[in-house]
Formats: sequence, structure tokens, C-alpha cells
Amino acid sequence: MATRDIALTTSMAALYVALSYLPGFPVIGVEGATIGVLSAVVPVFGFVLGPWLGASAAFVGGIVRRILTGASVYSWLLLPATVLSAFVAGCLSRRRVGIVRGWMVTALVLGGLIFAWYLTWVGQVVWVFPLLHWAGLAVVLLFGEWLALFFQRGEGLELMVCVGLCSFVANMVAQIYGTLVFIGAAELGVIGASLSPIFFLALIPVFAVERLIFTVIATVVGVPVVLALRRQFLRS
Repeated sequence: MATRDIALTTSMAALYVALSYLPGFPVIGVEGATIGVLSAVVPVFGFVLGPWLGASAAFVGGIVRRILTGASVYSWLLLPATVLSAFVAGCLSRRRVGIVRGWMVTALVLGGLIFAWYLTWVGQVVWVFPLLHWAGLAVVLLFGEWLALFFQRGEGLELMVCVGLCSFVANMVAQIYGTLVFIGAAELGVIGASLSPIFFLALIPVFAVERLIFTVIATVVGVPVVLALRRQFLRS
């Protein structure tokens, strides 16, 4: 890795740790657990560093944060949520990830998580839960490589819409992963939580508002950062 990459990845990991101390939204059904505002900013890691380095920064930052705070088992299980968020944001904003088109990688990740939802008994009962996640997958399939094109060359409204859509998809990936972990943790007795279908139906408007707020935050932060670093640091 180039010195620049190491410096940026380390800086982003340190930023992750710092932002994780900001207050967040409570996780409904899990006493004492919260979803930090950090989750809204993590897609920017992928925008700036690309999928692999962005995910690495989120991973390292997440580990350091959990070690410093003595995190619970449930918190450790949620670590991949922010890692995946940074990864798919990086994939959507790049035309290719290795030999594969970036949007295809994102479609596989989000599509796979939606499929995993319907493999659970909760998912088979509350089949409407991933409506916003399906919307995120539709964004990926409809716009595809145009997202990367607008990200690299777009200005003004084009860039804002692009960053907003990429952030929305990244947030949907993190949310459904977190929900799947919630179900698995509850069934294994890691957390004491209700798996009532009514609970998940009531959760839909809550997480919708939460993730849309996160998307707005990521867009507000991401657009000026991308404009400032596009020529100097963004990896093609």
C-alpha cells in the first residue's frame, strides 16, 4: 500500500473511533444498545478510500472502539454492519472492483441479505419488512454504472443525488444485516428480545425515518468531502 493509502486509512479509523462517542439512536428491543450517528458517516469512508480501504478503516476503527469500551457480544456481532456499509458505498462509487463492475458487487451483497431475510421464519411472516431494501436494490439495478460515472464526474445536483442514492443503499445494507443479527442473537439467547411479527411491523416506520436521516447526514457530509478530495485522493 502507498503511504497515502496507509495515512488515509489510519486517519479514517481514528475518525471512526472519535465519532463513535457521539450519542445515537436506541436499538428498540435491546436494552442499552444504540446505533450511533457514526453509522451515517461510514459510507463516506467508502467514497473517499474505495471499497477495500474504506471497509478496512471501518473494521479497524470498530475493533478499537469495542476494545476501548469493553463491548458486549451483541456489539461485536454488529461490527460487519458498518464494514459492509463502507464497502458497498465504495463499490457503487467505483466502476470496477477488481474485474467485476462495482454495482454488480453491491447488488449481490444487498440481494443476498434480502434473500437471507426470507430464509428466517420472521421474514416469511413479515415479508413486507424489506420494502426499503428492495427499493435500494432497485436503485442499484436501475442506475448501475451511472452512479459511478456521476460520482467521478458529476457536479452540483448530479453529485448530490448520486451521493444520496449511494448512501441510501449503504444504509439499507447495514440495516438489514443488523436486523438479521438481531434475530439470530435473540434466538441464541445472546440478547433478551421479542421476535413477535407485530414488533417487526412496528419497526418499519422507525428504521425508515432513522435510515433516511442517516442518508441525509451522509449526503451533507459526503458531497463537500468528495469535491474537496476528488482530484487528490479518490482512487479510480
